Amino acid sequence: MEVLIEANTGPGEPEQATTFHVRLETHREWMDSDTAGPGAVRRALSFWTRLHGVLSLELAGHFTGMKFDPGLLIDDELAELTA
Repeated sequence: MEVLIEANTGPGEPEQATTFHVRLETHREWMDSDTAGPGAVRRALSFWTRLHGVLSLELAGHFTGMKFDPGLLIDDELAELTA
């Protein structure tokens, strides 16, 4: 997670503060980084959960009956998340 947080830290568009952002600011004991803002942490969590979700569904065979290539969905998710 620290690698993802670091990758999402830096200049960028400021994000509107949400209740979740406030929670991330005040509950940081699970993180090694004291300098990453809540936006960077939220983006890292979003990346991790979206990619983990697609991979978990694919590995469990939930896409089998849908007749499409799950690799294309994974590629699409990665492209959107890294844009």
